[in-house]
Amino acid sequence: MVRIVADMVDAYVFRKVNALPQFLLFRRRADLAFGNTWQSVHSKILGNETALETAARAVRERSGLTPVDRFSADYVNQFYDSTTDNLILAPVFAFTVEPRARIHLADEYVDFAWCDREEATARLLWAGQREAIRHIDEIIAQGDSEAEYYRIL
Repeated sequence: MVRIVADMVDAYVFRKVNALPQFLLFRRRADLAFGNTWQSVHSKILGNETALETAARAVRERSGLTPVDRFSADYVNQFYDSTTDNLILAPVFAFTVEPRARIHLADEYVDFAWCDREEATARLLWAGQREAIRHIDEIIAQGDSEAEYYRIL
């Protein structure tokens, strides 16, 4: 019987350059699972962490970046893990960073890219990731008054 598990988070980092959002993607090392694929940040929730704490920690650990603003994307990425027969539900968070912030890649990655919406969705393998980018771009990254409802203080 399939179990529903909610012990992971997805985090999407974006910046604004000339008022246009760019999303940060990472390419995994070839020798890892899903090697050479482009991804956002994903992490398991550890101990007593909240989902938001996990997402912010994962962004810092994977990129060396310190988020400026935090948003609940009001979106849940779901996927089936055939190795465990689990349906994984991962809340999605969005983080802004300074446009010129320096990236320090974690060991699991070999490259990174700042991508506009079309390029980001073209690079991402999973439909849920592509939909998360579209959702964040439409609701949060444009920076209009609606985005403020998603901001986490």
